[in-house]
Amino acid sequence: MITPLNHTTREMKINNVVLAIHALKSLGSATKAELASETGLSIATCGAVLNELSQSGEVLVLERDVSRGGRPAQRYAYNPDYFSVLSLYAQGSDAAAQIIWTVSSATGGSLAQGEVRFMPLNLDTFYQLIARVLAEYPNIRALGVGLPGVVVKGRVATCDISAFSGVPVEKILRERFGIYVQVDNDMNYTAYGFYRSSCAGITAPVAYIFKPEVPCLGCGMVINGQVLHGASQFAGEVSNLPFVDMHKLPVADEMAKVIVSLAAIINPVTIALSGPKISEALIPALIERCHQHIPAQHMPALTYRASMRQDYLQGITELTLNHYNRHVAFGI
Repeated sequence: MITPLNHTTREMKINNVVLAIHALKSLGSATKAELASETGLSIATCGAVLNELSQSGEVLVLERDVSRGGRPAQRYAYNPDYFSVLSLYAQGSDAAAQIIWTVSSATGGSLAQGEVRFMPLNLDTFYQLIARVLAEYPNIRALGVGLPGVVVKGRVATCDISAFSGVPVEKILRERFGIYVQVDNDMNYTAYGFYRSSCAGITAPVAYIFKPEVPCLGCGMVINGQVLHGASQFAGEVSNLPFVDMHKLPVADEMAKVIVSLAAIINPVTIALSGPKISEALIPALIERCHQHIPAQHMPALTYRASMRQDYLQGITELTLNHYNRHVAFGI
């Protein structure tokens, strides 16, 4: 988890709080000593942070551990009911689209989920659905939105669902609902969700390629635990690789070109493959084609994902939780 550099005593204190919260969520529950070991902070500092957070209700004071000769240690856990997060994405095109959502606790546990047809396919429908979910779950303090397109600083540059194209979705939603909002493209969220569910702790690059019905490809990348956005949020737009008529090639040839390109540029340890044009039976053919260009020791492991839904929702939820905590602490 990245936190800003410290320059003042106040910033150091805030940074300590962010570190402690992140570690406490990861551990599930912890004593002061366990939290100190996990964060590198002193036991005294962890104690001060936990006392402050427990007074506000953000941290729960649990039962003491069983005594092992001395005074039993107090155990703490982050309060899952402190706030909730709405994770939502739109998928499809102007021909047909869906909105899929989930409400999660402050620790990432699922509270509710649903999906609806995106009809009529306009922004008012989108806003009305969000309003309904927020009304039903008033404890929601943060909203993460995924869209099938290019998103630059909360504004949608291009999108398969044209109603969003050119719209500053993040700004509109923050002003409309008065909560924290972050908007990103589908592949960045999905790649991060896959990383967290299947590759957490790996510092080597991980990639996720999605092959839809339409003639294009999507790709998301995570390096050292962070989503690679690129200088202008264009990282992962692999349909723009300079191969002539790539979309007219057989799927195995098209995918192999992308995998070889990724291997040469970011050298991923694992690449997840998903989409209606992909099947697990395709992987041996991909490996055979890739080995014509990639030495065996540099070939990434290829993993088939039957659906991107769970990876996508997990990515939205975890990134939104992380960014919301930093927003609350540092105002960024």
